[in-house]
Amino acid sequence: MAGPEAVASTGRRRRVVALGVTATIYLLAVAFIVFWPVPVDRPAQDTLPKLLESWHAAGVPLWVDYQLIEWLANVVMFLPWGVLGTLILPRSWWWLVPFSGLLASAAVESAQYVFLPARFASAADIVANTAGAVIGYAGTALVIFCVRRRAKR
Repeated sequence: MAGPEAVASTGRRRRVVALGVTATIYLLAVAFIVFWPVPVDRPAQDTLPKLLESWHAAGVPLWVDYQLIEWLANVVMFLPWGVLGTLILPRSWWWLVPFSGLLASAAVESAQYVFLPARFASAADIVANTAGAVIGYAGTALVIFCVRRRAKR
């Protein structure tokens, strides 16, 4: 029979593998989105304005527009960056999570500017992506703090 240490070690190993697989899938998906040669929303180019028009007719405020939706999509795209970074890195390295989100976003926007003429590099995207990484990091750190505090009781 396996002792408690062996069971805990197996659990940790499974967690590390699961996080590694999840992070790999996430990074591949982000790379696919950000390095696609044309804007990824191009297929929705005709549908999105009609959808927004129907939302506005139904009472959604006019400030909910394409730019806001695109900005929020960038925030959401980098939420997992913050979550996974916080779960993967040791606590003493958590400060790297928001900073690495900023650096990764700046690198992506720079690459789009230099190598993808049909894409639009934007400082607003860097801000949105970084905000997503920060929100993911802060939310995950808060959950970890609350769970550990509760476990001590």
